[in-house]
Amino acid sequence: MSESAEVTETLLTKDLVEAVEKAGDAFEYLIVTDQPVDKPVKLNEATPRKRVIISLRLPSSTHTSAYEPTMPIFEYFLKMPDTLVATAHFRGEVTRKIRATREEETRKLKKADEGEKAEERRLEAEKKKKEIRDIRLKGLSAEEQRKFLEREREKGQKKQEKKMSRKA
Repeated sequence: MSESAEVTETLLTKDLVEAVEKAGDAFEYLIVTDQPVDKPVKLNEATPRKRVIISLRLPSSTHTSAYEPTMPIFEYFLKMPDTLVATAHFRGEVTRKIRATREEETRKLKKADEGEKAEERRLEAEKKKKEIRDIRLKGLSAEEQRKFLEREREKGQKKQEKKMSRKA
């Protein structure tokens, strides 16, 4: 349920269990988090914001009695922020463990972001090299272009040979 049993014990109260049982199949989930619902892909998406999220299947009937099974869980959901403020005080060890988990995920996102930026820089450098090469080729005569391309091809072959000799 969470990173710590202490957090679970604090949040999973008798009232909550009873409300979930009354809701039955209409109850899907109740999330208490500081993270977005979907796993963040970018670093700016991982900015912590306290959230309490509930998901219920609404009955097809519009009659008010159809909503009665879900009323206790919905009422609990509405009271939950106040309850959390009053009771959600955890030991330093628990808080450190939760913070460490968050920081690890943040580091992973930073690393992925840096990898994407490095790839973008590499592609941009390749693009500039190609533009410079194309500009040089345009200024050459047909014979000079042929010689230039021949030298370029030979350089590429030498690089391939070096790679092959390193692997062997």
